[in-house]
Amino acid sequence: VKKAIDFKSRGFKLFPGKDNSNKFSILNEGGIKQASNLCPDPGEPENGKRIGSDFSLGATVQFSCDEDYVLQGSKSITCQRIAEVFAAWSDHRPVCKVKTCGSNLQGPGGTFTSPNFPFQYDSNAQCVWVITAINTNKVIQINFEEFDLEIGYDTLTIGDGGEVGDPKTVLQVLTGSFVPDLIVSMSNQMWLHLQTDESVGSIGFKVNYKEIEKESCGDPGTPLYGIREGDGFSNRDVLRFECQFGFELIGEKSIICQENNQWSANIPICIFPCLSNFTAPMGTVLSPDYPEGYGNNLNCIWTIISDPGSRIHLSFNDFDLESQFDFLAVKDGDSPDSPIIGTFTGAEVPSHLTSNGHILRLEFQADHSMSGRGFNITYNTFGHNECPDPGVPINARRFGDNFQLGSSISVICEEGFIKTQGTETITCMLMDGKVMWSGPIPKCGAPCGGHFSSPSGVILSPGWPGYYKDSLNCEWVIEAEPGHSIKITFERFQTELNYDVLEVHDGPNLLSPLLGSYNGTQVPQFLFSSSNFIYLLFTTDNSRSNNGFKIHYESVTVNTYSCLDPGIPVHGRRYGHDFSIGSTVSFSCDPGYRLSHEEPLLCEKNHWWSHPLPTCDALCGGDVRGPSGTILSPGYPDLYPNSLNCTWTVDVTHGKG
Repeated sequence: VKKAIDFKSRGFKLFPGKDNSNKFSILNEGGIKQASNLCPDPGEPENGKRIGSDFSLGATVQFSCDEDYVLQGSKSITCQRIAEVFAAWSDHRPVCKVKTCGSNLQGPGGTFTSPNFPFQYDSNAQCVWVITAINTNKVIQINFEEFDLEIGYDTLTIGDGGEVGDPKTVLQVLTGSFVPDLIVSMSNQMWLHLQTDESVGSIGFKVNYKEIEKESCGDPGTPLYGIREGDGFSNRDVLRFECQFGFELIGEKSIICQENNQWSANIPICIFPCLSNFTAPMGTVLSPDYPEGYGNNLNCIWTIISDPGSRIHLSFNDFDLESQFDFLAVKDGDSPDSPIIGTFTGAEVPSHLTSNGHILRLEFQADHSMSGRGFNITYNTFGHNECPDPGVPINARRFGDNFQLGSSISVICEEGFIKTQGTETITCMLMDGKVMWSGPIPKCGAPCGGHFSSPSGVILSPGWPGYYKDSLNCEWVIEAEPGHSIKITFERFQTELNYDVLEVHDGPNLLSPLLGSYNGTQVPQFLFSSSNFIYLLFTTDNSRSNNGFKIHYESVTVNTYSCLDPGIPVHGRRYGHDFSIGSTVSFSCDPGYRLSHEEPLLCEKNHWWSHPLPTCDALCGGDVRGPSGTILSPGYPDLYPNSLNCTWTVDVTHGKG
């Protein structure tokens, strides 16, 4: 629960009476009742200025900020009559906050992200982006590839034109994870203002922008599994939508491009019904609301009917049900009493299934409690002298498109993945009177551990790009040629905070020196080994999981006369850019953090730094000295641990407080 306490008073405060009527107690800054036809001097914001000196009833004053500061609050306030007796300003005096990030951007198009994306953005950020179309006769369109802010506390305000912070130009104020499909300006400029509070954040956002014609809402796209009628995006144009066969439309069937350049609604979505018959030669069966979770208390039945004399093949692309309580049963026929080919639960993806006849029945049951992601199953029909289309395995490439008797196909996994099922090549052959593949269709997955000796590569958390599993204990060893070091770079990293941990050791095993232990979203950009080995250990608990990580590694050669870049501590700064032998670099931390060791790093003759890179830590308690400073809870900005009892002693100059 968040609570905000404001100890600053700027003008009048109105306190509603308990009877919910329009009665108010009106106090001035001194707490004394006052009657006047003049409002008090509102003052000027620090790092800003006020325009206007008339404080009489009906008068308006305006505010602006100095360069590199952004206005937070009302750009103008009006002196108005309150309770028929008193005069008060319509709002507080605004404040000017320093811009901590952002930039000025120009068309015709591009991409930008929140700070640190896709890792956690900074606390207390004030970021401003202003996008200007090169062609003054065009407007700006933006869409979000990803968006996730701490709901209710961190906001992205989007406005039209170049007057940042002006409430009259605001188009949208976004928080949480729900955003419009598109946002379009009315002029050739658009501004975006990110404000974050002092507590925990999220991954932020990635924005695409481009110039489009005036009086246009932009192309909103077409729903997944949907069909769109209409290709005009100008004001008053109408788009109509319907879903592919077997899907139901949720949302508006038509949307209109309004004169404010915004569509009247988001495009609809197409969902899969719980009861349906399929007669097309190929198609897809999805659990309800896949992949967002199917919900509870379901009893779904799907029947696939092909031509007599043919058979049906099922390929399981994704499968995640509540283990032991939610089930999918596949039956060889169209009645409840038909023979069961297989019954499946949990998160293990089944192998492919093939019917004996021309009809398959799928029965899905979910209980009243937890649910999983659901399933994505594709089917196709085929004749008696050919094998079913095996599809293209996830995280792999397939070579070969002939499925007739005697033909073969091969599968190669993408970088970072290995075969978890089957062989590289399978052949369509006759076995026991049936035409079938010589083995299971190959599957590729991210392994839990391994030994890597190639010059470069990728290490993925098991289950990538989905969530990793519980209770993992995965070990990787990366080996380079003697005389080389290893550089690892974190492309993505998100684990359960405090419980699912990746350790990186400077050597071939767990007993080697620890380079770092990481969880949550806080990781360095890269790490270097001091030898030709790096050891990684990933352990997870038995509860929640997350997306995991994607790490690139490469073998690097040590310069004859220098050390490798030592990096910069998270929440810290580095002083010195000379990495030659005999040189030193030192470090400091952001306010509130303490350096794990203050001794400078020395580049020694063996080309290695004298100590590991220090860390900046928010500690439990301590002595704080100086005229000003910052105190952070342990582990900040991640969650603090349990069972703490921290005491800080603040020592200032005698006679001051």
